[in-house]
Amino acid sequence: MGGMWRGRNVRRSLCGGLAASALAIVVAGCQEGVIPVDPAAAPPAPAASATSVPLPASAAPPARVAVAPTRDLHAADYVLTAGEETAGFESSGGADDENSDSSAIRAQVAACVGVPDYNPSPPSDETTGDTFTNTEESDFQAISRAKILSESQIRQNAEIVTSSGFGDCYRTALEDQLAGEDENGFTYEIVAVETPPPPQGATALVRTSMGITDEYGTYGYVFDTIYFYVGQVAVELDVTNIQDVPPPVIEQGLIDQIAAKLTDQ
Repeated sequence: MGGMWRGRNVRRSLCGGLAASALAIVVAGCQEGVIPVDPAAAPPAPAASATSVPLPASAAPPARVAVAPTRDLHAADYVLTAGEETAGFESSGGADDENSDSSAIRAQVAACVGVPDYNPSPPSDETTGDTFTNTEESDFQAISRAKILSESQIRQNAEIVTSSGFGDCYRTALEDQLAGEDENGFTYEIVAVETPPPPQGATALVRTSMGITDEYGTYGYVFDTIYFYVGQVAVELDVTNIQDVPPPVIEQGLIDQIAAKLTDQ
């Protein structure tokens, strides 16, 4: 009973602080700058008067191309939801992360990989999905966040997480963030940070193996953070498992659900 209680305390600390903040170093959604106005959407120039001299053919303006209006995208349409992919999981109501504002850490990682002055504007919409907990193993959890961004910010974020130096930069920032004992009495040791090839349907994956110590002992956890950058939507899926990597088949099912949703923009 005591061991189960300690395990729940560790998990609560992870989900409330670590997974919500420290592991969300480059959160999937920071809009940068102003979305450029498409020239085709600009108001037409005044019509030439009857006395105007017509332009020569070589100077004639290019023909206008019809552009479909931009959809009003909603972040809630892209987070992980209950379905056949989450069979064997229970879900809790989603809630905004109290520690989701990690702009200093994001800027640290961005500068480290060669993207200076990373100071994006807020997303136009964002949400955190439900927390899914495996009914057989309570330390196997998944949670997702989605944000609506400009296409230029999507490209920049994808550049950061796919950089060859991202894993090392991520580890350095994470170690800085987790140095010392936290307010719950836990200390953290980063065992490894890896960037395996991204799973099918995802932009990038970073895998963090970590030892978490309290007064009773040390617990080993593996955290997978999967990034999706498609169109104007960014999604971050965090999957946590005790000791071992998350079961690949189950994790790929969660990834497939989000990837399928991202095709609808």
